Amino acid sequence: MTTAAAEPHTGPAAGTRRYRLISVDGHLNEPGDLWTSRVPKRFVDAVPRIESFEKGDAWVLPGIASPVTFGWGACAGKKPEDLGNWCRFEDINPGSYDPKARVLEMDEDRVDAEVIYPSGQCARYVAAAQDPELHLAMVRAYNDFLAEFCAYAPDRLGGAFRLPNRGVAQAVAEVERVKDLPGCVAFHLMCYPHGDLDIAPEDDALWAAIQATGKPLTIHVSLSSAMTSGHHAVTVLPGTVHFYDAPGRMLQFIFSGVLDRFPDLRVVFTEVDCGWIPYFEEQADDNFLRHSKADLRDNTLTRLPSEYMHEFFPVAFINDSFAIKNIDRIGADRMLWSNDYPHITSDWPYSWKSIKLALDGVPFADQRAILAGNALRLFKFGA
Repeated sequence: MTTAAAEPHTGPAAGTRRYRLISVDGHLNEPGDLWTSRVPKRFVDAVPRIESFEKGDAWVLPGIASPVTFGWGACAGKKPEDLGNWCRFEDINPGSYDPKARVLEMDEDRVDAEVIYPSGQCARYVAAAQDPELHLAMVRAYNDFLAEFCAYAPDRLGGAFRLPNRGVAQAVAEVERVKDLPGCVAFHLMCYPHGDLDIAPEDDALWAAIQATGKPLTIHVSLSSAMTSGHHAVTVLPGTVHFYDAPGRMLQFIFSGVLDRFPDLRVVFTEVDCGWIPYFEEQADDNFLRHSKADLRDNTLTRLPSEYMHEFFPVAFINDSFAIKNIDRIGADRMLWSNDYPHITSDWPYSWKSIKLALDGVPFADQRAILAGNALRLFKFGA
């Protein structure tokens, strides 16, 4: 089923492509044999695979009772009556797993380049695997597939390559292994490399390795160390809490001193929206100043929290009209756009229609920065 190793695409010469629209958050629907065909044989029974059921196809994750459907993550462009949790893998848009088809689907949406992330539940399964050898085998299998996928058109397909999180040495070694692979434009963090959700001093080795590459670190929605349950909680309306984790992660990076020790590191938060940023920065600065003389922590910050946030944390949105109305407060130089293709939130293949309506009246220079300029600076497409 794995189809990523397509013949390279022969597009414009390097450096000659004109980038007008870059989505910094697109997704795969991985082929069902991605892990079973790539991990050592001793791990084959412990990795995700797609199986067929009466209602459709779904991921089977060892140890997880319920099959994981992928319909909502593969339904961009479908008619409302055709939407649903269940579907057959052969019925989804082939650009979910085939790079040649992906480029054609991007052309249909007039997207010039895209940063690629994994599917959600499989990504959480890999991140939460406790066996260090199994975990690393699954991370490397995914990264190898991603490199093959992006190699088809590396000026247009940029991979956010997965970082292992069962030991800092493994994470640093994986950065060194993948940093020069085709399409490697960023490093995707799902859990801190030493293994939990609190930054530790030993993680500095990873930040140093990433900074040395000149490529950004990315956090997609949130960090997590918990094993997936196989389904979303019924009490949560998907997409409405995407920003809840990001503020705390920003404070972790700021107050741990990571950003002072690694001033060239950039941490891109994708699919977290932007409208909340002015409020949070205001509150962070106010409380920092009020408590600056209190004996609450060893305060060694050299700047206000908001200054760190603006410089180090570019932020991506899909639909955020409030943010667009408050660009002056947020800063067009840190805002990034994405279409979340092929998920249900995507407006594919009519992204330009939505964009023109949403950005009506926004100065051209700001539009250019949000839709392409900032992404080019961070992810260096076509360089």
